[in-house]
Amino acid sequence: MPTYNLDGIPLDHPARCWHLTPDTRRRPLPGVRAVEVTVPGRAGELPIVGLDHETTTVPLGLVVTGRTPAGEDGGYEQLEHNLEALAALLGVRHRLMTLRYEAGTIVREAQVTITAVSEPDVRIGAARARVTAVVRVPGVYWRDEITSTWTGSANTASQPVTTLAGSTGPITDALIRITGPAVNPTVVDVATGGTVMRPSGLLAGERLLIDCAAMRASKATIDTWDLTPGPDVTDVTGTIQATGPGSAFRWLHLVPAVGVLDPFSRVVLVTTTATSTTVASKIEIRARRSYL
Repeated sequence: MPTYNLDGIPLDHPARCWHLTPDTRRRPLPGVRAVEVTVPGRAGELPIVGLDHETTTVPLGLVVTGRTPAGEDGGYEQLEHNLEALAALLGVRHRLMTLRYEAGTIVREAQVTITAVSEPDVRIGAARARVTAVVRVPGVYWRDEITSTWTGSANTASQPVTTLAGSTGPITDALIRITGPAVNPTVVDVATGGTVMRPSGLLAGERLLIDCAAMRASKATIDTWDLTPGPDVTDVTGTIQATGPGSAFRWLHLVPAVGVLDPFSRVVLVTTTATSTTVASKIEIRARRSYL
């Protein structure tokens, strides 16, 4: 049965101190942030693509019981203790919390805030109460738990990033590493046409590191994913050129495309180009899959 846990604590408590109601089992799909542009002399409005998604909220209905953590009936007094424990879990305001969604082998997680908690609807005689917590997902998208790394060619068209297959949302926080030799290395997201490139060269053994979320780049002479400048790592952020949707705020959105007549086939395709490459030249993308 689908369930959630918050910061590692099950919202379907193993001893049934509290449990989710049946109507809060599936996270909602995000809406689209609408933009309307009309011009005189033209019917309707101008078509606009690439619109962002709206922040989503997830109402979590919880039934709180009078059972003890050992699974025994503790009556109304235990109900009070359980309500206090749940209030402590839902009362975090100073940081984002991790909400994990589980349905069999499917696991998704999102960074969330608790924006409201209802007054408990208490039935004293039955030692039960109902509470609804409103969870907000500021970043909209749900993610895989584990970050994976894909390796491809530094000079090939429409390569499938196999580790990101199955995504339904854009990946805007990928780490990209290009290993030289390579001159004018460029990476293109096939679905949107967005690009990130550096009009310069990499020698054999040099690596170009690109943090798409932070909009930072470094050149390293060692095998590392750390962009922090040091003896072997040089900041080259100012030499990066990025184009495409959202490139002013995030470099290279990796967007999954649906295969022809097959919505179950969803893959991220990238085209990489560079000159003066050898068999040692390669691209690596480190990221987590993204879901609506």
